[in-house]
Amino acid sequence: MTLKDDMLADVDSVFFNSDEMAETITYTSDGIDKNISALIEIGTSSGEKWNLKERDRSYSDATFTIKQSDIPKPHAGDKILYNGKKYTFVTIDQYINGMYDLRFASKESAVSMGRLS
Repeated sequence: MTLKDDMLADVDSVFFNSDEMAETITYTSDGIDKNISALIEIGTSSGEKWNLKERDRSYSDATFTIKQSDIPKPHAGDKILYNGKKYTFVTIDQYINGMYDLRFASKESAVSMGRLS
């Protein structure tokens, strides 16, 4: 086994383990639902992560880190259901070592979620 193989095994056993760091989401692609593990970041601490013009959307944006082996080709039209809230695919922010960082957005704004007044 190579170092890379060992590291990928650690990613599975620690980062994508729902008893450790990951959470289960429902990923819908081409009308097919699949429950997978993901690392989740809802909103941003400053609202400036992607675009200064989108500050009011900071709570409706979310980054889901998923394994490529779970979803080989994320694309427009994909949806995620997480904690009863639906998110729509926006873009692939990053791909590295078999993992995608995917940006999704909900239709709720920070104001409608009661986060800003």
